[in-house]
Amino acid sequence: MSSYLELVKFEYKKILRKRSTIIILVIGILLTAISGVSPLFGYYYVDGKILESHYEGMKKDREYRRGLSGREINRDLLSETIEAYSRVPVANGRYSATEEYQEYARPYSGVFYIISHVYNLNSNTNGVTEMLLLTEENLNKFYDIRQSMVERNIENTTMSPEEKAKSKELSRKVKTPFIYSYTGGYTRFLSQMYVTAILICFICLICISPLFAGEYTNGMDGLIFSSKYGKNKVIRAKLFTGISLTILFSVLLIIASYVTIMTVFGWDGKDAPIQLQYPLSIIPLTMGQVALLYSAIVIFGNILSSSLTMVLSAKLKSPYIVLVIMTALTIIPAFVNVSDSVLWIYHLSNLIPVKMFDINNVISIFSINFPGLTIQPYVLIISFAAVASMALLPLVYRNFKKT
Repeated sequence: MSSYLELVKFEYKKILRKRSTIIILVIGILLTAISGVSPLFGYYYVDGKILESHYEGMKKDREYRRGLSGREINRDLLSETIEAYSRVPVANGRYSATEEYQEYARPYSGVFYIISHVYNLNSNTNGVTEMLLLTEENLNKFYDIRQSMVERNIENTTMSPEEKAKSKELSRKVKTPFIYSYTGGYTRFLSQMYVTAILICFICLICISPLFAGEYTNGMDGLIFSSKYGKNKVIRAKLFTGISLTILFSVLLIIASYVTIMTVFGWDGKDAPIQLQYPLSIIPLTMGQVALLYSAIVIFGNILSSSLTMVLSAKLKSPYIVLVIMTALTIIPAFVNVSDSVLWIYHLSNLIPVKMFDINNVISIFSINFPGLTIQPYVLIISFAAVASMALLPLVYRNFKKT
């Protein structure tokens, strides 16, 4: 066991002692931190004049929404929102630039966002005029209307009857009434995670591509296979190094992203329902739970990507060729949109590592039916990534020994 740990330690040293590894890792951390707060750069303009900076706007909206935090989203809060927006002139279509909006309606903009989704207000007209026509009965039936919208969306999919029934059953487990909360930090973290996942992916590709192929270019393959542990412990140590390093880098960048964003935007909203950000989501989870689940998907997706990288690294004799192939396999699918009209193709496409990183895999209305079992997309993705990665490791082992 001690010799195996020494081999793992040696592999880590080879990777982490490279100046390029440290530079890439530092750049990755800086990029994920900067991109996390990048929406706060710049200014809002009205008629060519600065209204406020994006940062000032975030702070103002944060205080407004914190002022409403802890309140139930019910008829009273909905009525207050409508009354506030009724004071804003909307004829010119630029109501958000008016003084009335800034004074009366802006504090309720987060509630308006939820209203516009639940009541399906026309986004082409900003939805304000339609909202002002909502009746007392509409407001009293807010949660019934929301559930009807959710179930209508489910029915409009091409899911099987069993899948639709499962999605409806899950949607009815969403706890109501919703308690309003400021969730700006978690909202930004969830939207930033795709970028973070891609950065992790490329950092791991660059660091892991030479793990096996580098031994050929350095002329060390003959020495490895002639050594006492060349045919077993060295290869297993490399496999462990590749997987563990991926997990380490993933956790490091996710934490860097989370801490940076939450420090700037605010730590509120961990226990708030995900429906405050995605009003028609069927998932009965909080913002904090979705953040953890999404992070797990990112980690497992990158483990699968690294496993594929090691398969190629063990088979090919050039880390550069490995890097080119894996870069193409990462970039090209990201620009290919697969319609959900044929669900089995859509679900299969989401098993490609870069496609796993989409937040819709967590909050979508889809369920997936297997004989005797119906699961959510995130369950399939995490399970597939884990099983596929384990299945690929023996292939890495055989490829390196036979090359």
